[in-house]
Order: sequence, then structure tokens, then C-alpha cells
Amino acid sequence: MSASEDELRTTYGDLFETLADADLDRWVDVRAKLAAGFDRICGDTICSGDYSNLTTARLRCSSTHATKKLRECAWILGGSIEYVDGRTGKITTDARAFTCKIPVGGTAKAMLDTLSASRDPLMTPLPATGTSFYDGLVACFSGVMGGPPPASEATFYAELDEWLWETDGDAAMSWSGTKRALVKGFHDVCGDTFCEGEYSDVEGLRFVCSVNRNSKRVARCSWSFVMADTSVDSRGRITTRAKTKTCNVEVGAQASALTAALKVDDPLHAKLPGRQTSIYDALVRCL
Repeated sequence: MSASEDELRTTYGDLFETLADADLDRWVDVRAKLAAGFDRICGDTICSGDYSNLTTARLRCSSTHATKKLRECAWILGGSIEYVDGRTGKITTDARAFTCKIPVGGTAKAMLDTLSASRDPLMTPLPATGTSFYDGLVACFSGVMGGPPPASEATFYAELDEWLWETDGDAAMSWSGTKRALVKGFHDVCGDTFCEGEYSDVEGLRFVCSVNRNSKRVARCSWSFVMADTSVDSRGRITTRAKTKTCNVEVGAQASALTAALKVDDPLHAKLPGRQTSIYDALVRCL
């Protein structure tokens, strides 16, 4: 083998660069099923810990260009814990980004053959290692604990979602729908806005608001995000860059006015009550 052929054989790249079209389509499909599988089982497994809202930010694998020999896979997730100070209404966020390395071996084709044929790629043992993507995530989150909540015995303030469930179940269900619509709205605009910057993958974690139990007034809300990007070096090692950011949204309105104003198809761009600004405007200043 000539030097140039040997160099080509050991040149690494992201699977999105090294796979031919047919296998690339399979990898896109498998990657989506892995993320969906994690979302499906998360609440009963890994998300039953302190970080209950773990969200996939990026999933990448590397292989050689010539033989498609796998080097490694990295799964970046974000999670957050929010606390509302019962005395002041201040929202404290413990948001973290986690990079989990998944043990892989053999070729990308062998992995794709195995996972494409499986009804549950997340739990399927991988060729050459016998461990699954799920096994890698379990090992990654073993012993992970969140920070303690701020010390406060007062109960003047509460998290809006919890307060609504205590006082009005229908309003609480509607608010849950609003928060899902916010996430969808963010996904719809991210590719042309926030995801064009230094970090190409940005995922929303949790949108929370604090409400005064007596006055029923919401002073502010916050939305935490995980941001991720990856690169592959000459030896196939995946370098990850990930961070979290929390954006504050000033409100200053009755809870009923806020929930009514955001009960629309596109709450991300809806004007906040008594203001000419939206949640999107707050994110533009923050992200």
C-alpha cells in the first residue's frame, strides 16, 4: 500500500461526511429513532433523577473515509433544574450540558445494518462491543446530581406551572400546551436565527415563570437552553463544545393575562401583556 493510500484509509470524518448517500439516509433515520427512543423512555429511567428534562442537543459519530471503521460516538444532552425562591420570586436555574461517549467498534455499515433492522435501536447491542447506546447513557449519568435549592421557607411565590395545577387544572393543561408550542416555535426559527451562530445546535430546556400566590402576578420568566457543536480531529476523536444559557423574560402582569396572551398558535412572537415585546425579542437579546 502506498503512503497516499494509507493516509486516505486512516483519514477520519463525521459520519455525515464519510457515508455514501444510501447509508447516510440510514444514519439520519437511525439517529432520529435513537433520539425518539430516549425521549420515550427517559421519564422512567435516566430522567427520573434530578435532571428530569434531559434533551438531545447533538449526536455525532466518526469513522474513516475509506473503510468506514468507527472511531467513537458522542451524545450531547442538556438538562435543567429550576427553583423559585418562595420569599422573593427569584428563579434560580441549574442547567448543565452532558457529553456521553458511546462505546462503538467495527464499521459504520455493520452498526447501521444492526440498528436499522431493530425495532428499538436505543436498546440494541452494538456490533463489536455488545453494549447499546442506552448502556452508554446510563454509564454517563451514573451518580449525576443537581445542586441543592436555595434556602427559603417562605411560600409567597411559586412556579407558575405548579400553582396552576394547584388552582385550575384546565388552565394548567392549557399552559402545558403553550409551553409545547413555544418549543415548536423555537425549533421553527432556530435554523435561520439562533442556530446560525457559533453553536449550530440549540435546544430549549424549560420555560418557567414565578407567580405571587397572593397577588397572582407574574414578575418574570426564564428559559434555559443547551448549545452544542462538534468537530472530528485527524485521529477520529470527537471534540465537543457545549454550554448552557438562561434567558430572562420580564413580564409584570397578572398570571391570567400572561396565559391568555400566549394562548395562540405562535406564542413565541406574541406580544406580552402590557408590552410591545415578545419572548422572541428577549431571546434575540440573550442568545
